[in-house]
Amino acid sequence: RKYDKNRVEILRLLLAACCDPLFAPADEYNPLASRWMAVAVAADAPNANCLFYSLLNTILSYDPNGIGVPYSSSFASDTHVRLVELSAQLLCVLLDCGLPGNPEPVNSVNGEAIVEFEEAARPGFNIFRTLLARIDSGREL
Repeated sequence: RKYDKNRVEILRLLLAACCDPLFAPADEYNPLASRWMAVAVAADAPNANCLFYSLLNTILSYDPNGIGVPYSSSFASDTHVRLVELSAQLLCVLLDCGLPGNPEPVNSVNGEAIVEFEEAARPGFNIFRTLLARIDSGREL
């Protein structure tokens, strides 16, 4: 929890970048015109795997009861709560986007394909949806 304030600021920056169509004038508004989102959800998105599992683990590991002391939030900082909220918001934004990227075959450390090129080349491909769909058990979280 030492770096929660820094993490909150990074998540706020990522959310602002991913929601750039909201900052356009009303007559130019196009929710599908976000270049940030097109790059973020493409099959060749750098660190998408790490970002997805980091956001998911931050959300799932949150314990609203904390240390079990009643009313502990009244004397503790709520920076960690803000971190969990922003993680959930960013994950929802990333899962919601369906823009096609410029896909390249993506290989794991072992050299096997993570996403087949034909699948990644389809319009509306989203690497985050693919990663979510591949979770089979709780052990993989």
